[in-house]
Amino acid sequence: MTLSKSLLAVTLVCAAALAAAACADQKSPVADGIATTATAAPTDTLTLDGLWSDSVTAQSAYTAKYVNGTLVVIEEQMLLADSTTSSRSYFYDADFAPTRLVEHRALMAASGNSTPKMLRSILNIYLSGYRIDSAVKQVDLTAKTVQPYDIDNMRKHEREVFARVPTIYAAPRADR
Repeated sequence: MTLSKSLLAVTLVCAAALAAAACADQKSPVADGIATTATAAPTDTLTLDGLWSDSVTAQSAYTAKYVNGTLVVIEEQMLLADSTTSSRSYFYDADFAPTRLVEHRALMAASGNSTPKMLRSILNIYLSGYRIDSAVKQVDLTAKTVQPYDIDNMRKHEREVFARVPTIYAAPRADR
């Protein structure tokens, strides 16, 4: 099931639950006089935490999120060697190919003799399978040109983290 189909299913389940709750005191009779209620199948959302480090330039903590046991997103908080931070999210389709890569980064920048200033950067990369559809970058809400190395670095790191998580995950049994 694709991410969009999963989200649609979750939305429909939530809508059905809200409708059932709104109509709880108005049960509709059926032919034999027995009231019926619809029961929606629950959606399991599981998380798996991990750590990544290249031991020189960066370290991070990530959380892989699964819906019904299938990987849908990895969220990562990264601390870089220059003490800047990066928050990244990697979204996947049903075949575990990336569909969107997002980075929110805080950078320290200075020009000339000025006092260093904290800049906020957002990079969005949209993919179909492994082909890039589009990429958009903003620094302090100003559009910037996305450089090939921006995309290459993001894709390389996504593959490193992706290799550390299982694509299918079942929570450990709790009934032992």
